[in-house]
Amino acid sequence: MEEYIDGAEYLVPITGDELCRYVSGVTGDGPEDVRPAVNMALSRLERSRPDFFRFRNGIYYRTKDTVFGPMRLDPGTVIRSKYIIDGDDVIGYETGLSLLNRAGLTTQVPAWLFVASNRHKGRGLIKDGPLHVLLSKPMAKVTKENHLYMQTLELVNMLVEKKDHILSDEPRLLVYEHIKRLGLDAGRLMYHAAECGGGKLADELVRVYREGMGRRHENEMNGTDGGPDGDDIA
Repeated sequence: MEEYIDGAEYLVPITGDELCRYVSGVTGDGPEDVRPAVNMALSRLERSRPDFFRFRNGIYYRTKDTVFGPMRLDPGTVIRSKYIIDGDDVIGYETGLSLLNRAGLTTQVPAWLFVASNRHKGRGLIKDGPLHVLLSKPMAKVTKENHLYMQTLELVNMLVEKKDHILSDEPRLLVYEHIKRLGLDAGRLMYHAAECGGGKLADELVRVYREGMGRRHENEMNGTDGGPDGDDIA
């Protein structure tokens, strides 16, 4: 197991589950069969290795010494590895009030990060207290290919569902600019809207495009448009 830790990158989360899978592959025993031995070894290594720290139960990391002491693992890195990125795939995305703030639709700064993830199990919002994450179920299974579309549709949906939190005078224009900035395909976005949210979500997406295209036309007439061209919904 120490060989695995020695080969791990610095300040990248190492979970107890992945160590169990590694030891299982070496011994041929099941991951749950080796878990007691792995937990004992982790407790020993935490005490004996100056470069090995526990971030929280089940999550560890290698660190480097600096003049200010050992470098600490960034909670954002843990959130990404636990709820957003799984190896080479994407399994989640930021949503909720934190996404509204990032998109410029509200000045509210939530104390918790809202994340929609395939790892959400159950109903409603699930709290991960130590990481200050509120976990929700995504509109559809998240993949590397669709995560930006799903996240954008969450933004469109919040124009309807979270009106009280939106403090922008032109929220649809901001969402339209967000779509253009990401270079999303209008037809594919509409397909996902109809598939995930039905007519209500698709209708709101059409309104986003109409208002955005109208403002872009005004800017072109005034000679101030500098935004990217792309396929639009008529």
